[in-house]
Amino acid sequence: MRKRGRLFHSLVKSYLFFALTLGIIYLFVQLFSGGFSSKYFDDPVDASLIVKADYTSIDSKAIEESGGWVEILDNQRALIYIIGNKRDKRTQYSTEEMMSMMYSGQKGSYLYSIAPFRSNQGASLICLVVIPREMGHSELKLLQPPNSVSITLTSSFYGILLLSVLSAYIYSRWTSSRLTIPLEQISAAIKHMKEGNYDQRLAFRSNEELTTIQECFNEMAEHLQDTEQANQTLKMSKQRMLLDISHDLKTPITTIQGYASALLLGLADNEEKRIKYLNLIHTKAKLMTELIEDLFELSKLDTPDYPWTGEFQYTDLGELVREIAAENYDQFEQKHFNLSLSIPAEEISIRLHPTMMSRAVSNLLVNALKYNPAGTSVDIELTQMRDTISLKISDDGIGIPESIRDTLFDPFVRGNAARTSDGGTGLGLSIAKKAVELHGGELHLLSAAGRTTFEIKLYNQQAETL
Repeated sequence: MRKRGRLFHSLVKSYLFFALTLGIIYLFVQLFSGGFSSKYFDDPVDASLIVKADYTSIDSKAIEESGGWVEILDNQRALIYIIGNKRDKRTQYSTEEMMSMMYSGQKGSYLYSIAPFRSNQGASLICLVVIPREMGHSELKLLQPPNSVSITLTSSFYGILLLSVLSAYIYSRWTSSRLTIPLEQISAAIKHMKEGNYDQRLAFRSNEELTTIQECFNEMAEHLQDTEQANQTLKMSKQRMLLDISHDLKTPITTIQGYASALLLGLADNEEKRIKYLNLIHTKAKLMTELIEDLFELSKLDTPDYPWTGEFQYTDLGELVREIAAENYDQFEQKHFNLSLSIPAEEISIRLHPTMMSRAVSNLLVNALKYNPAGTSVDIELTQMRDTISLKISDDGIGIPESIRDTLFDPFVRGNAARTSDGGTGLGLSIAKKAVELHGGELHLLSAAGRTTFEIKLYNQQAETL
């Protein structure tokens, strides 16, 4: 594809053509309107307009009709020839008299016009035109030879044209800089972005249109930068998740393999050891099953079009929470936890998926049971506001370490922040958060006054759109 010319060159050509056009129009207007001719061709006092090398053929009709005459003087200012009726008797002029005619003659009785010329024989002569003041014009001139008219016209034209061209060049240079500098910055930023760098921002001052482009570009660059950072975070999260899965699968497999080998080698020399080894193998196998089930559950929640069993339906959330608390009541008693419920007696109906919501609430209760010591108090509080339903599960246990609060809902993050095989998969809070978000709600961690609180917020309007 043919490369187009630079904007600066295009502007210069356009403005130069415009300046040339103005100059030509100006010349034609002056010529045809008489702007030049009237000044030089209509004034009978101007000696330069009638003088000829053959001074005997000078046309002095208009001058004589005005009561004037024409005198031809030699280079010593002596009278050598007269055309018309001379009214004074001077035959010689001094330099002072000639200067007086040129600069002070308008104060006397006559108007004078003087023009030097050369005769046919090459002699330097002077043509003096004298007209009575009452018959002549009010202006005295010492003009150049007749061809000065065309010279003046040409000089004026070229002077105006030169000024127009210079002005057009300066203006085009200034105009192009206001356009090319921002465009060059935009081009450089786009090339920078093409290389995968989204940190550059535009900062120039220009007209409204280019400023709008600048603002849109900066917004786009910021969006792309945020997207790139999110992609990098997601990539690192996936890598960390694969490492965590490998770790959490390898630990129980290694244990199972070790105890199975011990049984095969006959190291369990009595029934008690054999039963102990089999129980350990069963426990680790159960943990692996839970981990795989949780991974499957999390992947389902991350798949928007997964065909869920059951449907979203209007459910009494208060009754659902009571059922979940009853199902886990035995575990609370075994660990000597104090469980209290604050649930309104009236029905709190909201459109939800019962299985997913039950999993989310159960995971929060199990999380409180797993990581807190005996004697911990757990409170469940359900409240309904105008458009919001809040479910809070709080405890006065060991709390959440500050170092993991920002990543608490990421997969494989445990309350003790250590990769230990303590019976948990580290996916419970991630599953709970995904399940709540699929209902258009939010799950947050709140900590204050020695209590750890997980709050589920559901919005009636958002839930009904599922």
